[in-house]
Amino acid sequence: MFRPFEAARYTGTRAWAPMTYGSPGHCRRCGAPSGDCRCGCRECRREAKELLVQPAAKQGDTAGATPGAAVGQLSTMTKAMLERVQPTGAEVSPQALQTQNLGTATAFIGGGCCVSLSVEYAASVTTQPFIVLIEVTDSEGTAMLWARQENAGTPYRVKEGVITTKPGAKLVAMALNATARVRWCEIFICGC
Repeated sequence: MFRPFEAARYTGTRAWAPMTYGSPGHCRRCGAPSGDCRCGCRECRREAKELLVQPAAKQGDTAGATPGAAVGQLSTMTKAMLERVQPTGAEVSPQALQTQNLGTATAFIGGGCCVSLSVEYAASVTTQPFIVLIEVTDSEGTAMLWARQENAGTPYRVKEGVITTKPGAKLVAMALNATARVRWCEIFICGC
């Protein structure tokens, strides 16, 4: 028999078990380990992507590609924009660009929802003006173009949200006398 002072009394607190909701590897809705969850919730996963563009002279010989051949792959709209932002008196022909520090790169944009591109760039030849150009063509055929011409001596720059596009788009980046990196996050919707 318990005496009154020995009886269990309610103090307003109880033992607290560690909460698994929201911890890595557990469902945020029911708290079960991800492999055992059957509540049907969906979570998003973000994956960072990047595309580096360096001048061909710095990249070395990659499978015998030449800068002039890369210019031949650019769309008509990109070539027109390149002519527009070129310094006066400069040529845009593939033969002229073979002697300049031109770099191009391509990538595929995937994921489950809209993607926003950011670009960071710096001059590779500090005594000459430089150009950074990004072209995105989505799966419906819509083309978007962003280009920037900077004067000689311009320091490292970051431009965020330059283009927003849908998954399934093709990205072409070009840098003339510069090194550029295009960054974006692809969002995937995964089960718990």
